[in-house]
Amino acid sequence: MAKINYDEVKKINKSVDKNKNKEFDLVVVVVNKGFSDFVVDAAREAGASGGTIISGRGTGIHENDSVLGIKIQPEKEAVLIIVYRSKRKQIMKQICERANLNEEGKGICFSLPVSDIAGINHLLNK
Repeated sequence: MAKINYDEVKKINKSVDKNKNKEFDLVVVVVNKGFSDFVVDAAREAGASGGTIISGRGTGIHENDSVLGIKIQPEKEAVLIIVYRSKRKQIMKQICERANLNEEGKGICFSLPVSDIAGINHLLNK
């Protein structure tokens, strides 16, 4: 059984409390496999510091196609980017333009508010 290190818990709680005044959002972008580099490059150009890419497969309306009776399940990539709320709109706009998300079937981009955060010291210490 793992032993709880209460000193580490205190450090994490201090980190979370210290950053209550900084507002962050999570920008989520889902694109076809191979297009995540466009997303990350566009986000960096607009002021983001990077992101995390997760592989997956699509199940939307465009993913129900089949060839010779075999269902096609296209591979997707989800890009997760923590950004300052003040930069969110410009970052999302740049991503949508560079990844052609205004075209049908190219992907989706949305954001979610982040209530508490720890562990991204490069952003928290600014």
